[in-house]
Amino acid sequence: MTEGQREMSNEELKLALDGTSIDWFLQRLVDIVNGSDLEFGVTLIVGGSIVSGRMVGGKKYFETFAKEFSDAFPGDARERIYESFAQHGGIYSQPNDENEGAPPQFIHLIDSYCFFPENQVPSNRGVLWRGKINAVSGFSLGQLSKAQT
Repeated sequence: MTEGQREMSNEELKLALDGTSIDWFLQRLVDIVNGSDLEFGVTLIVGGSIVSGRMVGGKKYFETFAKEFSDAFPGDARERIYESFAQHGGIYSQPNDENEGAPPQFIHLIDSYCFFPENQVPSNRGVLWRGKINAVSGFSLGQLSKAQT
């Protein structure tokens, strides 16, 4: 076993084999992204819709969220609001072993689009997206692109 890998517990293995557990492979990818500056395109199947964007670490997600949200506020309030939201990304700055080896539970995307059978949302620009890993029923590497009209 290489550094950074961990063995699955008997309980995790049992859940993985019965098909009711969270996708351990997706959790591993999220764990890698959370511990680095790596980002890549991914397409997720979530509750009957398709969500496609760039997977990023939680720290970058919260910094980006804080910037977009705080930009709507004037002057002095902007910096305080930015700091209050960006601080949530601090838990992703710690190595996973400091988080008691808990596997990640959330996946973070930027520049994401939701695709439905007849349309996509949003149609103007990609958005930030945060979802529970256990809600993802499938995924593929690569980001779908918005149709050009």
